[in-house]
Amino acid sequence: MIALLAAAALGSTPAVAQGYPVTIVDDRGKPVTVEHPPRSVASVSTFGADLLAALGRKVDGLSTLNNKQSAFLGDATRGAVNLGEVHETNLEVLTTLAPDLIIGLRTYTEPFEKKFEEIGRFLAFDLITLDDSLHAVTRAAIALGNAARGEALNAAFLETLDEYAERAPGGLTVVFLWHWADVPFAFYDHHLSTHIIARLGATNVQGASPTPQLASPDSAAITLENLLGLDPDVIISFKGDEGPFVDHPIWPRLKAVKNGRAWRVGDQYVMPHGPIARDMVLRELAHLLYPAQFPPPDDIPAGARASAMRFAR
Repeated sequence: MIALLAAAALGSTPAVAQGYPVTIVDDRGKPVTVEHPPRSVASVSTFGADLLAALGRKVDGLSTLNNKQSAFLGDATRGAVNLGEVHETNLEVLTTLAPDLIIGLRTYTEPFEKKFEEIGRFLAFDLITLDDSLHAVTRAAIALGNAARGEALNAAFLETLDEYAERAPGGLTVVFLWHWADVPFAFYDHHLSTHIIARLGATNVQGASPTPQLASPDSAAITLENLLGLDPDVIISFKGDEGPFVDHPIWPRLKAVKNGRAWRVGDQYVMPHGPIARDMVLRELAHLLYPAQFPPPDDIPAGARASAMRFAR
């Protein structure tokens, strides 16, 4: 899939040399001038690595989530220097790497931005909504000297999203959860993954944020008692550690669990904003929601594929 995305981006636009320097305004509202094509790039969160892979490039340094690199990028991140956890970058390692460009998630990089700027050119993005994804791909691609390809990747995704939306029969209720210890949090409608769920004709039972004027928070804790009251047809769950979900008497009473429609998914669902992640989430979600209409994607790395939720005390 990485090769196909790169080929699509290459094939749909003419090969036009992009001039430097370029100035990009990131989501801090800060103009960042990139003087020359970045030879080395570090990614704090998977977004930058995802975009580089879609453009046919390797990432030089990459952060981890729960001490693991994202499985959904497969071999595209092989050889990348480990920058430490996404919320706590190892600044000594990053300084030694000395990348020309650092692409980061604003939420996690804000406390260290001055240090990042001492090391290399630094772009920070807010990545929650579909618009966040589209705008970040556009601006980061400009910084990487691939403006036209970035636009082509965005256009290709929007076209596929429209196509899948037309084919989806709809009529389902869904919740998308992430788990902190034994506490589930449910994503609001404006997160990109729940936006995709809505485009596929399903209703997110968590609904809209009570503060729609703010992008953050993108989720809120939900009790299992409330989840039982909502009783969605399908449950999509992400948990960072390897073990099973914490058992509770309510889980087996939920319709989705009883019907075998409660799925554990990879971290591309909580960080879906790069070209590879969002395409993967769309195609796998379509299959999980409507298996009769959409075949299972066969190009998702084994460690990133959805599997049945398992529970243990």
